[in-house]
Amino acid sequence: MNNPILLIVVAQMFGTSLWFSTNGVLKQIEQIWSLSASDLGLLTNSVQFGFIIGTLLFSVTGFADKFKPSRIVMLCCFLGATSNILIIFEEISFTFVIFSRLVVGVALAGIYPIGMKLIITWDPQKAPNTLGLLVGMLVLGSSLPYLIRALGVSFDWHYTIILTSGLCSIAGATIYLIGDGPHLVTNEKPAFRLLDQFKELLKNRKYIASAVGYFGHMWELYAFWTCVPILIAISVSQHQIHNQEFTVSLLSFLIIGLGFISCVLGGLLAKSLTSSRVASLSLAASLSICLIYPLMGNIFFFLDLFLLMLWGFFVISDSPQFSAISASVCPQHLVGTALTTQNCIGFSISMITIFLTTSFYETLGTHFVWILLPGPVLGLFFFSRQFGFLKLKQS
Repeated sequence: MNNPILLIVVAQMFGTSLWFSTNGVLKQIEQIWSLSASDLGLLTNSVQFGFIIGTLLFSVTGFADKFKPSRIVMLCCFLGATSNILIIFEEISFTFVIFSRLVVGVALAGIYPIGMKLIITWDPQKAPNTLGLLVGMLVLGSSLPYLIRALGVSFDWHYTIILTSGLCSIAGATIYLIGDGPHLVTNEKPAFRLLDQFKELLKNRKYIASAVGYFGHMWELYAFWTCVPILIAISVSQHQIHNQEFTVSLLSFLIIGLGFISCVLGGLLAKSLTSSRVASLSLAASLSICLIYPLMGNIFFFLDLFLLMLWGFFVISDSPQFSAISASVCPQHLVGTALTTQNCIGFSISMITIFLTTSFYETLGTHFVWILLPGPVLGLFFFSRQFGFLKLKQS
């Protein structure tokens, strides 16, 4: 395989397109199951909850470091694609829709964090760069349903769901054919050693600091992504922009998708600035925009768009750097467990803010985004205590 890393990151984009596949067609499915605005948060949180169950399963069993990551990713891609496509059968109940989305979340737990371990097995020394590419593809995958919907706004919504499932299946087959890298390290100790593994990780102050920074980032990230269509819709309505459905879908793709560029650039900058500095600056920038958006929003449509695009750029650029730091400072035989544990807690936190923001945006107006502020502030504070805010060298 000439460039396995490139193929892995493209497969990652295809696989993670399941994440917001229903969000991209919410307007089309709300009449089928009589959905309310708050059901957007419920649909997203069902995936988040499934992801938490999946990452917890991989952490508790130790399977993340016990089996070949390529096989885990492949099986989870096929599981996710199958569960995702069930929603096209309109006679199923909304309860079953929620269950199917939960299973998609479980599958994503084997596609995303295990995919991070897989890509590290090919070149551990370039983890900040390659993880930047991988997380960037997660961003594109997450925003892809909005693009599909924007391009086919008059199409049957079933095609969006079918296409994302098809892409995920292609991802699974691709990962199976690529296999694992030459630097794969598996844990030879028995599985189900959760307590021992956690003790080893909890003693590592650098891993804990990196994880806490990641948790602060996660308090903000997925709630922001979930609310991007809401924020655009508020602005579009306020400024009486025509063709609202197309505008909201296309701009949602652009704002979320900008994170791909920032993740790639962050990986490149980490070579000279270090991962800790890129992560700190990104977190500081996103919390600053979160603070000023309600104060400056709804003055001009293009000002709203500019701020949201800037926010979409910085809200994710720290993520691959936190993962790269965690992977580099923890024992190599526990990389998979460390990353899945970090993801498990981070996505648990994201459920809280998704629930809060989607519940209160109607009453608080754009000020509801201030719900996202505590995470980045606390994450930046605790991360900087260990790594420093503007240190040129890792501690």
